[in-house]
Amino acid sequence: MLSNYFTIAWRNVLRYKLNSTLTITGLALGLACGLLMILHVREELNYDKGFSKADHIFRITSENMGEKNRQWAATSPILGTEMQKAIPGIQTVARFHRPYPDRVFSYIPSGGTVRQFEEKSGYFADSTVVDVFDLPFVKGDPKTALKQIDAIVLTEAMATKYFGNEDPIGKRIQDDLDKRPLMVTGVIRNFPFPTHLQFDYLISMSTFYQSTDKNTLENRGWSGFYNYIVLNSSTSRADVEARIPEFMVKFYEVKGETRKEILATRRTPIQSIMDIHLHSKLEKEMGPNSDITYVYVFSIAALFILLIASVNFINMATAQAFNRMKEVGVRKVLGARKEQLVRQFLGESFILTLIAASVAFLLFRLAIPFYNELAAKNLRFGQLFTPSNVLLMVLLTMLISLIAGFYPAWFISNFDPVTSLKGKKNQVSSVTLVRKGLIVFQFSVSVFMIFSTIVVYRQMKFFQTKELGFDQDQVVAVKLYGKEMWDKANTIQQEFQKNSAITNVARISTLPGDRFGTDMFTPLGKSDDASQLRFMWADEHTLPVLQVELKAGRNFVKTVANSHFPFILNEAAAKALKLDSPIGQKAVALGDTGEIVGIVKDFNFASLHTTVEPLVIVQHPGQANYFLLKIKGNKLAETLELTKSSLARLAPNSLFIYTFLDEKMARLYDSEQRVGNVLNAFAVFALFISCLGLFGLSAYAAQVRTKEVGIRKVLGATVSGIIVLLSTDFLRLVLIATVIASPLAWWAMKQWLQSFAYPIAIEWWMFVLTGLLAVAVALLTVSFQSIKAALMNPVKSLRSE
Repeated sequence: MLSNYFTIAWRNVLRYKLNSTLTITGLALGLACGLLMILHVREELNYDKGFSKADHIFRITSENMGEKNRQWAATSPILGTEMQKAIPGIQTVARFHRPYPDRVFSYIPSGGTVRQFEEKSGYFADSTVVDVFDLPFVKGDPKTALKQIDAIVLTEAMATKYFGNEDPIGKRIQDDLDKRPLMVTGVIRNFPFPTHLQFDYLISMSTFYQSTDKNTLENRGWSGFYNYIVLNSSTSRADVEARIPEFMVKFYEVKGETRKEILATRRTPIQSIMDIHLHSKLEKEMGPNSDITYVYVFSIAALFILLIASVNFINMATAQAFNRMKEVGVRKVLGARKEQLVRQFLGESFILTLIAASVAFLLFRLAIPFYNELAAKNLRFGQLFTPSNVLLMVLLTMLISLIAGFYPAWFISNFDPVTSLKGKKNQVSSVTLVRKGLIVFQFSVSVFMIFSTIVVYRQMKFFQTKELGFDQDQVVAVKLYGKEMWDKANTIQQEFQKNSAITNVARISTLPGDRFGTDMFTPLGKSDDASQLRFMWADEHTLPVLQVELKAGRNFVKTVANSHFPFILNEAAAKALKLDSPIGQKAVALGDTGEIVGIVKDFNFASLHTTVEPLVIVQHPGQANYFLLKIKGNKLAETLELTKSSLARLAPNSLFIYTFLDEKMARLYDSEQRVGNVLNAFAVFALFISCLGLFGLSAYAAQVRTKEVGIRKVLGATVSGIIVLLSTDFLRLVLIATVIASPLAWWAMKQWLQSFAYPIAIEWWMFVLTGLLAVAVALLTVSFQSIKAALMNPVKSLRSE
């Protein structure tokens, strides 16, 4: 009997080719999209869970609850070690410190040319990180690799870049900034699971301690280290958190703060390592993290697409059921029971789903490279075949088969045998209402995704076009590297200025878009008005190059002395300091007293996720890390080449590394841009899958009404009138879907936009455009079958039944 079921199921798949093709295509696309999103979400949720001690590893953070609440991922160098002494249950402390500025390493192979590269991703690290984070060594001794001074551990990729096929262990790589040789003591492979710990090299912490003064290393207010603690198995997070306030009092009383001040303004939360990627956006994060919101978005999108594909199946199967009425009638007359019919049609559903799943695997494999590029992920086809994923796929296939097949099976098995043998099709049956409801559901999801795509696109476009308050076009930032370049900074600046294509050259400590450091700024004699503000060091050319508008006072002027540096505040800083007439006032900052000489209009030096923060610009080009070159005309490539030549002549041991300021600012929104790109793609697929079902149903509707169309044409109906007749019902359903989905989409996008300091307004035309797009696509889908039916010879139409 089972064999008979499968034989009949296969014959029906082959017999009704259009129906089967549309059903399988829709299911395959839905499953492929669903698999991509599910793997994406699983990877996001698995960040840092691969560490053997993941349940017991916590990162110490700090929070300053002042006028502007700030929470820091980086903390004092001694916070972790002091906490371990004071709080029982802390088993191990592991610390990282990011070198500043980024390193430049070089290696000269025997008889070869120098291999020199800038390395942006690396840390000084305690030897304990090897055990805490299960560093996967492929060469070297894990027990001693990070214990000695001047030791460096490389990733496999970095080792290959410098040493090729040579064995790097024991060889020395040169730190060109500090003129320090570092011995390679280990090589590690990439972590086999996603983690927020991304680095290309680790230098032993003892190397940093050897070259740094004691005051810096014991500074309790310097947020320079990433402190991780490992709790022993008998200690809970709650146990440690309960003891932290008392520890904080003792830790900060050394700085002269009172117990009341410490408890009122300072907190030291500990953060599970598994929460960092999706739940942490603190000051000085190790790198950009994701957001749990996007996990919800992708999960819901995957569910919707799978539901759309299942709805297609139901609609196509119930429409096709009328073609099998006589078969069902004969089976019932011959004694087939209802449960047998249900099993048969569920079997057919399972076969179709299995075929669709096989096609989905192929589509998934083909789509992975494109998806990885689109979403900046590293998904692999092999990830599908872990035990948990295989179980998930089997359950998903069975679930979709049941969801998609149960209602059609139940509906068909309920056919009355007498009516079935007569072949009568009741067009006002309950299944017609269900089918219409499912079409409305499909297009509601599609409309929701189209509207979301429009809003995301407009928000991204706003980021690209909003006036930031400074000029970023044709501005190139050239990084200052090493003592040679810093010592000759004035000469290099003057040499760059000689180029006629360069209108101006400035020096600046931090580029717009990077994180600006904070420090206390205290107007002289007004200690109560002191505030922690953002700081930037610059010279007298910075404001003209960036074209930042001066609102009051003056710009910096060229000075000789390096003491008593003048300050320029932005409007937000003047407001935060409550200064009515700030020009000429003295203030204390960075251990020196200087004069406020100017006020500039607020400009967005950070991303548009936040409003403009108070900023102090200090005239101190000696602290600059970048040259800013304002280049005119269309001679960009030529000018950069000449600039590179000038630098090579004046500072031959330095690297010419540059970035375009406008591109740097655009990268601030990479995360949202990637999410928007993925949603765009899946909105297209959702709409396409919906249209596959609509195409099949319109074909069935045209077939059912063939005789009616013939009669209408004989009675004088026009082709356009027939097209409108056959299309109206479907377009009405799409309009209903638009009305239902619009308020839901508006609410969801309103919530998403709240995460931005400068959200766009959701305007009426967005709803209109969404509706027009949905109707236009539906009309194109339905009109093919409608035109085909309307153009049919009425004589053939009247003979069709």
